Amino acid sequence: MGRLKTAACCAVAALTLSLGGCKAPTLTPTETVTLPDTFTGDADTTTMASLPWKAFFPDPILTAYLDSALARNHSFLQTLEQVSMARAQVKVGKGALWPEVMLGLEAGVQRFGDHTMDGVGNSTTNTPDLPKDLHIPDPYRNFNLGLSFQWEADLWGKLTDKKRAAVHRWMQSVEARRLAQTMLVCEVAEVYYRLIGLDKKHFVLTETIEKAANAYLLAKELMNEGEESRLSVDQFHSYRLKLEELLLDTDQQIDETERALAVLLGKMPFKVQRSTFEEISESDFPVETGIPAQLLRNRPDVQAAEFELLACKSDVRAARKAFFPSLMLGGSGGFNAFNTKEWFNTPGSLVWNLAAGLTAPIFQRNQLRALWDEANSRQRIALLDYHETVLQSYVEVLNLITSSEKMGRRKALKQEESRIHHRSIYSANELFKTGYAGYLDVLSADERYLECELERIDLNIAYCQLYAQLYRSLGGGRF
Repeated sequence: MGRLKTAACCAVAALTLSLGGCKAPTLTPTETVTLPDTFTGDADTTTMASLPWKAFFPDPILTAYLDSALARNHSFLQTLEQVSMARAQVKVGKGALWPEVMLGLEAGVQRFGDHTMDGVGNSTTNTPDLPKDLHIPDPYRNFNLGLSFQWEADLWGKLTDKKRAAVHRWMQSVEARRLAQTMLVCEVAEVYYRLIGLDKKHFVLTETIEKAANAYLLAKELMNEGEESRLSVDQFHSYRLKLEELLLDTDQQIDETERALAVLLGKMPFKVQRSTFEEISESDFPVETGIPAQLLRNRPDVQAAEFELLACKSDVRAARKAFFPSLMLGGSGGFNAFNTKEWFNTPGSLVWNLAAGLTAPIFQRNQLRALWDEANSRQRIALLDYHETVLQSYVEVLNLITSSEKMGRRKALKQEESRIHHRSIYSANELFKTGYAGYLDVLSADERYLECELERIDLNIAYCQLYAQLYRSLGGGRF
């Protein structure tokens, strides 16, 4: 009896040491992220992120394309399936809290050797005074039909923590879907605006080629009259050829951009309808950016990082509770007989059993501790990722806000510059006709105007694209 008590005490001591060793981890950093009160001094909490994308983008053609992209884009549809997969894992986590119940049907036959323990035992059991229906047949037949169950009681909340981790990861996948949606909306808008800009470049180049052709004919006429040299004619001719090459390159970019938009819409290439450059240049985008604290609620990537952090916390708690004892309950019941005639004879063929077991891990080759350490590291990584995502989100929005302010002023300056260059073209051509300006003055004026006009187009398109990016970075683009 003394030895038995000693063994029991040793077992309890070992269990105590194993439980005492799994101390909950302490993280130095906190989940609290301190952001500035405002982006640029404006404390207005109104934000364009609260607008649905159909209200943000005023172009009906663009909104129709966005509808098509959200319904047919292959990458976005894959993201939706990933959300369904994460939801299935939630069902697995919830199901772990319930008992496992199985229905079993068994039938078998077995013959025992005459010189085996079972064979000798069965032969001596079949005594003459035993009723015939209770004699063990040779070969032995066994028929069993019944239910069995097994259930792990959630004593410490380990299974609940695993379920919470699955729920948080499902919510993370939902936010990932939102992120994919906002990025898709922004990407479609950017490609659409780029296509409109290329249309405008095509128009400007076509118009410039026509003017260059007229200048070439004028120079040729002046050369025939002896007022200009072959050099000036060749310069005008080469300039025209350069413009035609630029036009071909622009047409190629238009074709490729149309195909890129078709891919985003999940369609085969088609002729894309679009608005004009002048129409989108007059678009009035909302300018309300809100305050930095709203990023924590509106940005899907920030929300996804937060849910991943919560999931990792639940993983750590579950890994810690894996060191605690587990209570397993089990049992079975049904009909069992070696004679089919008596198989469902009640109560004679009824069988059942119940069992309960309490087990605690003592030595599992460091598997539990390794899993616990891994869960802690994942939690720290998730925390650092959360902080980094918030910081990058704030900087991204701040950069876009300052860029939008400066780009608005740049647009006005470029518009005035283009107007002056356009006037200089007229002056240079008039002076060239009267002999007060050389062909280099005309070519220089044409080239400066063309360069300025192409830059103005790029600037206006970039301005529209920037607001689409700002809308996305603030967390807009929701249904």
